[in-house]
Amino acid sequence: MEVYLTEEERLEALKRWWKANANSIVWGVALGIAVIVGWGAWKRSQEEKALLGGTLYQQLLDAVANKQTEAAIQLGERIDQQFPGSAYATYGKLFLVRLKVEADDLAGAKTLLQQLIASAKDEKILQIARLRLAEIQLGLGETEEALRRVESLTGGTPEFAALREELKGDIYLALNRPEEARAAYLKARREGQPSPLLELKLTDLGTPATR
Repeated sequence: MEVYLTEEERLEALKRWWKANANSIVWGVALGIAVIVGWGAWKRSQEEKALLGGTLYQQLLDAVANKQTEAAIQLGERIDQQFPGSAYATYGKLFLVRLKVEADDLAGAKTLLQQLIASAKDEKILQIARLRLAEIQLGLGETEEALRRVESLTGGTPEFAALREELKGDIYLALNRPEEARAAYLKARREGQPSPLLELKLTDLGTPATR
């Protein structure tokens, strides 16, 4: 380490040091400022995006409630484009599926569900989407595919199991396999709360109603 005896020598040393290190110092300071400013900007951007996503999602819910189908579809598509992979996009897509089904656009509903299954990470959402896709396939006459899909579904709550078995019964019935349909309906009855529609299906198959 150099020792400078006079003020002039110390000043000259400082000048030499600055000349040798000026670029690294300037860039270091600039980088530090950029990180601070950038973090603040990123945080504000995320907050603004979350606010916009929430606003659009609420508008979607309002449009669905007011049966404004076209507006709801446009909002759902906008959410999916601007916030891909977000919870807003996931639930928004489920609403879009419902609207497509209500409009008798089963092919459109099928495409949306396939997209959702490919992108969603939440296992509960995936289970629901796969079950709904099997329902859509049944409606489209893709009966064998629907059966393979519903048979691949496992686990879940008793309520989910009941829905799965009832759908399986519907598919067996469409395949003209009444005994297997009856067994699936009875399992659905055991798994969940008996519903008037399920009891009607069992009655049509010659099974006494539950007491």
